[in-house]
Amino acid sequence: MHEPPRSVTSDQVLRRVRSLWDSRVVGVEHLAVGFGAWHWRADVPGRDGHPQPGYFVSLDPPWWHSAATLEATYTAAASLGEALPFVHPCVRTSTGRFTIPTGDGSLSLTSWVPGHRPGSLGPEAVRALADLHASRPPEGILTWEPSVGPDLVDHLAEWTRSAWTDGPLGEAARDAVREGAADVRRGLADYLRLVQRLDPQTYVPTHGEPGVHNLWRSDDGRLLLLDWETLRLAPPERDVLAGYASAIPHDPALLELFRLEWQLSEVGSYSDWLRGPHDDDADTRTALDGLRAELNGLRTSTIRSRRAEGSA
Repeated sequence: MHEPPRSVTSDQVLRRVRSLWDSRVVGVEHLAVGFGAWHWRADVPGRDGHPQPGYFVSLDPPWWHSAATLEATYTAAASLGEALPFVHPCVRTSTGRFTIPTGDGSLSLTSWVPGHRPGSLGPEAVRALADLHASRPPEGILTWEPSVGPDLVDHLAEWTRSAWTDGPLGEAARDAVREGAADVRRGLADYLRLVQRLDPQTYVPTHGEPGVHNLWRSDDGRLLLLDWETLRLAPPERDVLAGYASAIPHDPALLELFRLEWQLSEVGSYSDWLRGPHDDDADTRTALDGLRAELNGLRTSTIRSRRAEGSA
């Protein structure tokens, strides 16, 4: 997230990290990176005595995980990392856990790896994803379930009946949702139809978001896949983004399912956020932009579907 959390201070994060992970940590600094969790850099003394980055600290909110499911997920990822060198798992605490309840969320950290983000996906990333899908499911891995319910359209209709005046961006968000209501309805119908094609017997370990934004090339040449909180046993299509599709076997219809799930769930979560109390800041502006982008994506796919039906 771009803005620091309100429920946890950097001093609290520092005390947690020093007491449960590494007493050498001399300070933490909030990083305005990513979206969906808060992050800090934790510094340790370098060989020359000056502070240097030692850890990447994350605070996951209780939006997609409970404390128990996040701990189980990071434990499963660490198990995968024993056999898959591209897995960059969390660091255990002195008590053997990977997460610690902090404020309203769960604190975790990974080692800081000097390097850079690749400019694009490449053959090594494709091989890594194929190896992940072929690996034995680790104990405790959660099973993915469709996250969009048939009541999404009803929720949006109910929410938009009255003005969203609890925050400065509410009415702009409400206008966008009302304008895109027909596209959401059509997208939801397609999504629910595609859900019927799922076969749990075909599920494999999936990362969930294996795009370039979660890849990292270390200075010593290793390719790492980061951010394992989305690890699930799921259809392999959950991971098949642009750049992977030509090399990873998949059902094109299930690619459409996961595209729709992302768009519909984002519309639902952004709407729920912006209809309530909020400020005008970097995070809420990003949320409004995201809401508009996903609605536009649904509109574009609706137009394609109508043209396809017209030519059939």
